Amino acid sequence: MQTVEAVVLNSVQVQEPFLNQKVHTSPRLRPGVILLLFVLVFAAFFVRAYHLGAAGLSEDETHKVFAVRAYAQGDFASNAEHPMLMKMLCARSLEACEIWNRIAGDRPVLAVSEEAAIRLPNALFGALTVVPLFLLAQSLFGFRIGVITSILWTLGLNAVWFNRIAKEDTLLVFFMLTAFYLYNLAKNRPERDERTQERLYGFAGAAFGLMLSSKYFPHYIGLFQLYYYLAAYDSKNNRPLTRRMWVRHYGALFGTLLVFNFAIFAPDTWRYLWSYLSEDLQTHHGYIMMGRLYPNEISDTPAGTPWYFYWLYLAVKLPLPLLAMFLAGAVDVFRRRNAGDNRRGYLFLRVMLFAWLVPMCIVGSKFLRYTLGLIPFVYMAAAIGAVLIDSYLRGMINRLSDSHDLLIGLPRRALTAGCRTALVVIVALPALALARYQDSPGLFTNSIGGNRIGWFFPHDEFYDLGARESIKFLAESAPPGSIVASEIPGVMQYYLARFNRQDITSIEITEANSDASRQADFTIVQPGRVYFENRNRLAWIKKACPLLQSSSFEGEVTSAVYFTGSNIPNGE
Repeated sequence: MQTVEAVVLNSVQVQEPFLNQKVHTSPRLRPGVILLLFVLVFAAFFVRAYHLGAAGLSEDETHKVFAVRAYAQGDFASNAEHPMLMKMLCARSLEACEIWNRIAGDRPVLAVSEEAAIRLPNALFGALTVVPLFLLAQSLFGFRIGVITSILWTLGLNAVWFNRIAKEDTLLVFFMLTAFYLYNLAKNRPERDERTQERLYGFAGAAFGLMLSSKYFPHYIGLFQLYYYLAAYDSKNNRPLTRRMWVRHYGALFGTLLVFNFAIFAPDTWRYLWSYLSEDLQTHHGYIMMGRLYPNEISDTPAGTPWYFYWLYLAVKLPLPLLAMFLAGAVDVFRRRNAGDNRRGYLFLRVMLFAWLVPMCIVGSKFLRYTLGLIPFVYMAAAIGAVLIDSYLRGMINRLSDSHDLLIGLPRRALTAGCRTALVVIVALPALALARYQDSPGLFTNSIGGNRIGWFFPHDEFYDLGARESIKFLAESAPPGSIVASEIPGVMQYYLARFNRQDITSIEITEANSDASRQADFTIVQPGRVYFENRNRLAWIKKACPLLQSSSFEGEVTSAVYFTGSNIPNGE
């Protein structure tokens, strides 16, 4: 049996031309590849689960906790704007960690915090995403691109960032990539093997059903169908589905959705969703970006947050080596129309990248966590870029070795080893950013962004970081019966209960016309939660009220407590 090193070294040799290397659609994997994937999944889980409870829960995450408690009481309409799968996994994780903590007993080093428990499913599925991502990239581009893409995902700060929070995007991406791979595998089966095709289309439908049970983003299904439409008919790998195949595919999709998201069929859920989509449930509006407040609602389309929101994210939030690889790969993907055996893979990336970087950019509502659905395709393009850079360096060295006196005597094997080392370094460099910002990956900003933390996208970068510490300060020092104003009522409710200070009343700053909000004894101010409804009040508080406590990370204040008991006059 070949070792993992032999498998990788034999497979990463740069063949000329690069674009004609064979793609692999067979589901069979060699033992060495299976071992490699196991190592990558283990490493991916470690970097996602390490210090998973280091940051306090965000407002969105406390909603998951409250929904889990509501589910336990039979109320499945809680947090109904999101499907059920995430909350069901969180419930099982909390139960498992509670059992584990009882076993651990009085050994706190082994205990799992509730913050870590609620995020653990995403850490696990984020790590497991290595597998479908590798399989899909390999089926479209070959083994080398599959390996590099999966390594980038394993150690990529931009993937780890959102895999470490309890939001639905991680599950969405895992099941989306699984569905894409299974559907593509079915397309590539021989025409005579209809039974296997039907089964694979059924599995793909089930994966799409789980994707929709994770997050209501059905447009990914449409994008995938658009890709096959643009690829045009091919008797080998793009034949039309038969009626039985369509029935198996969509039957599995809706059947899975019924089992794992049955609350969607309840009238209360639809009433809640209608109120949510009508923006009736929102008490604040706006998204602060580079010091300026923008509207951030779907109804604001095509206005709202700037069209370059996601472009700016890629420019300032990707580590520079990764950004260079991505740009090299993306240029080649859009420039080259006839890419040999990789033509279909290039078309796939063009569809996905174009959809993200053009039409999705004009949608009025944008958040960085949505980009987790973009990152797999960024990593695929970056893997192509890495191989192109390696190929260019190897060609340059070969030309120099034939003409330059200092290189003529060097063995070809040594030159090849040098190029391989350069490729490994290029791929591994982005992981250095993760090593620096392991506990809070969202704080990373590259040198293009001036290494400015929390200036470009403070809401997503901070994500209520430090609020737990501010609430703990209030729990320890606030007089009985105090009133605290904030924009995180869920976080306040959760941690006041944990710190046994239910006597403290929590209100929202954005209750602009409420007398109670003007009489708050303390106010928690967060740079990422500035809205149109509270910006004047927050500016006045920071100017006129005493600062009592601040939570800082990497030198930036993420949460602060001000005394406002007798300082804010009526009408301010």
